[in-house]
Amino acid sequence: MILITGGTGLVGGHLLYRFRESGKNIIATYRNIDAIEKTREIFESYEVGASSMVDGFQWMEADILEIPSLEKVMKNVKYVYHCAAAIDNSSFEELKSINMRGTENVINVALHYGIKKLCYVSSIAALGDPIGARLINEEDFFNLDGLNTDYAITKFGAEMEAWRATQEELDIIIVNPGIVLGEGNWKNGSGQFFSKTATGNRFYTKGSSGFIDVRDVTSLMVRLMESSSHNERFILISENRSYKSILDKIALALEKKKPNIYLSKSLLLMTSYFLKVLNILGFKRTLSTAKVESLTSTTNYSNDKIIEATDFKFTPIDETILRIATCYLNKSNLE
Repeated sequence: MILITGGTGLVGGHLLYRFRESGKNIIATYRNIDAIEKTREIFESYEVGASSMVDGFQWMEADILEIPSLEKVMKNVKYVYHCAAAIDNSSFEELKSINMRGTENVINVALHYGIKKLCYVSSIAALGDPIGARLINEEDFFNLDGLNTDYAITKFGAEMEAWRATQEELDIIIVNPGIVLGEGNWKNGSGQFFSKTATGNRFYTKGSSGFIDVRDVTSLMVRLMESSSHNERFILISENRSYKSILDKIALALEKKKPNIYLSKSLLLMTSYFLKVLNILGFKRTLSTAKVESLTSTTNYSNDKIIEATDFKFTPIDETILRIATCYLNKSNLE
């Protein structure tokens, strides 16, 4: 039996679709039953009528912050895909609670029940900086003394829990996806690239990062879990691209104007300091200094290890963007 935490999220939802006709017994977790509609929307993006397949899985309510609920869903399970996480724009307390303590709970319950293998979905944010100009690879470990986002700190902390488990006889696979592009969850994460471009976003920065299709992420997760690989981590990216090139392609696919207002690092830093003052006054801070650094830095990653291990052929990012944009337009036309 297989357990997928975070079955209503972007990666978890697409992973469920990959298992739709596998014949395997799948348990998917949710915290809010209404959120299962997000998974139905993801299924529908593959083919009309596919949303009904969501009912073919065993859905169980579980909160990774509550060990008794994890014990309930993990009993009799042999393999775990831990996809549940708090996203980048959450508060630090929420990020720390869900990403670190939640993962610690999942790991501890997995150890208690003798789970055979667990795949933890981390992030390239949890990787360290390279020495010199080379690409970042799996050997680059996180620098706690650096300028890091709250999200990066908590994903690194969660990875430490996963590595701890390898010393206690639990086989672990850690995947570090780049920015994951996929259908669904248009109001959060990378989905906002499409929803905001559709409503006329004209701003861009000069930063860059690694990007990957969500379908490639889920395919590789399954492949690694079904392989003999264990106690390793793999960077999952298709291409290193500038944010500007991604936004330009999305605008073209959505038949919108390309972003043409450059947001300089100095302007973003000024905005960040202003928001910090508002945060002191009780308002939510949405742009930290570390986030500015992330948005404006050129950071490139290597996918050599995963290619060598699996001989995987990644989906070109431009092809991914066109497919997602078509889905977004079709959805908008139905509303």
